[in-house]
Amino acid sequence: MAFGKRSTISDNLYDYSIMICGESGVGKTTVISELCEKEFGEDGYLLLNTGDEEGVSAIEGVTYEDVPTYKKFVEISNDIIKNKDTDYPNLKVVIIDTLDQLIDCTEKQAIDDWNRENMSNKNFKPAKTLNSVQGGFGAGYDVVFNMIYDKVRALGKAGVKVWYTCHSKTKDIIDPVSSAAYTTLTSNMAQRYFNDFKTKVHVVGVACVDRSIEAEGTGRTNIISHKEITVNKVKDEKRKIVFRDDSYSVDSKSRFAGIVNEIPLDADELIKALKDAIKNSKKNDSVGSKKTTSKKTAPIKEEKPVESDPIEDDIDDIDTPVETTVETTVEETTETPTYPDDLDAVIRKMYKECKDAELKASVKNVIAEYGKLNDVDDDGLKRIYDMMN
Repeated sequence: MAFGKRSTISDNLYDYSIMICGESGVGKTTVISELCEKEFGEDGYLLLNTGDEEGVSAIEGVTYEDVPTYKKFVEISNDIIKNKDTDYPNLKVVIIDTLDQLIDCTEKQAIDDWNRENMSNKNFKPAKTLNSVQGGFGAGYDVVFNMIYDKVRALGKAGVKVWYTCHSKTKDIIDPVSSAAYTTLTSNMAQRYFNDFKTKVHVVGVACVDRSIEAEGTGRTNIISHKEITVNKVKDEKRKIVFRDDSYSVDSKSRFAGIVNEIPLDADELIKALKDAIKNSKKNDSVGSKKTTSKKTAPIKEEKPVESDPIEDDIDDIDTPVETTVETTVEETTETPTYPDDLDAVIRKMYKECKDAELKASVKNVIAEYGKLNDVDDDGLKRIYDMMN
């Protein structure tokens, strides 16, 4: 029996999972509900107003349901799964608004379930926090994630995708490559939860306010420095959604390589960005098909790469399929390169010691295809290693 499938990229937004993070009141609930209203219609989505959230109270015309507890989330999910064809024929997307609120509700339920299941055990001490559930050591986090994602998975099988909103916060990070400290804008839920859900979605956009701040003179003089006293004032601000950030100061993500870095915080702009990203991914796929076709005729290609610069070759491999074909031919006639066992650590050291700004920028572009250096797979690491050698 032969195995192997060919993937196809859907044009439908409801075939993908999306998460929008942002501070309270920035407009994340508005933009995601407006997108769904325009794309799927009032029967095509259902926003779950979760926990203590009151985001829908100030938005006109949102299809929603209040979800004060985890049990209510389960009740609604089960009803959709059971009666999808009869009661929810047009439903395409369920929005959890917000995910961090649902996690709080689920943690309370997980603690209650654990205590109830073990109350009859001798010397059992009821858990007061999630750290005591399932024996501790982080096991409670897995319980909570599975309690939520089991329903998300079941909804997906019923033909309904789950989208998310979540609150954001700033967090101090130590860069794993340069060891420099910087501040990033990320979700305010526990990083373990965020990472778990982040791996399950196609796009994570971070809604934020971009402010222009200028120093303005007060007309008063400092009696010690004899310089004019100034104050910082906001001159301009705009709300935006960030999908990619080369400086990694925003914890966003996209599985679509062709998505724009950022857009204004607007439903129409969000729709356009997502659809353009899908189209661009399809273009990349057609390039891949050309690459496969041209590989059969590789022996008749010119042997230009032998004299060209290896760093430039690696850049060409990313951008143009023709050069990839030629390089494949060359590799077939040479020894297979060997790589260090601790390739990740070696690359970090090489990057830190590298003085070539242009080369470092090229490496960052490769890393950006995956999101972060920690997410780069073996093939990507080998590609970076080759570039830096």
